[in-house]
Amino acid sequence: MKTTLILAVPATVLAVLLTGCTSDRADAPAPASSPAPSPTTAVSSPAPSPTVAPPTTMAPPATTATPPPSEAPPVTPVACGDDDLDVAAGPVAEDGALRRVDVTFTNTSSRVCVLVSYPGADLVTAAGGVLVHVARRPANAAPHLELEPGQKATADVQASAVDTATGDPCGRTGTLVVTAPNTTESHLLPVNLPICDATISAVG
Repeated sequence: MKTTLILAVPATVLAVLLTGCTSDRADAPAPASSPAPSPTTAVSSPAPSPTVAPPTTMAPPATTATPPPSEAPPVTPVACGDDDLDVAAGPVAEDGALRRVDVTFTNTSSRVCVLVSYPGADLVTAAGGVLVHVARRPANAAPHLELEPGQKATADVQASAVDTATGDPCGRTGTLVVTAPNTTESHLLPVNLPICDATISAVG
């Protein structure tokens, strides 16, 4: 039979032993603590720039080419009629034996009209009888005049106070009657001219 030896330990000694154990635990170095992890700083990436759409180029509105207005064909002036003209005579000019008077043709209408070539002219008696048909003075060409409203053309009538065939004074005078070119109305003008060598020019 195994005998267990039990030693009696005084209480004072037991207390010392316990105190020593406690002291040893207190003096033991504390285990090295691992460094606390440094806080992780989140690096924020820059916010992406908003995508800017390129400016939209507006196409100009389609325009329909307007054709230019068609020009009216030019109006061809017509011959001056009796109702389009005012016929008048100026004073008689004297140069030696020559007698000369200007006859004017004024366009009194509101349109352009044409005078061509020679007026007709006569020297007549007080009763209207024709003493002489006034001859046309030669010209290189027959004029073609376009008269604007209010514009004038002129012809002149010349006569001689001396009869060139005899050298004597021209024995008679007559009153001038003029008809505008291309018309039929005769205009009795307050002008008296010798009937000798009477001529009339073309209009100009």
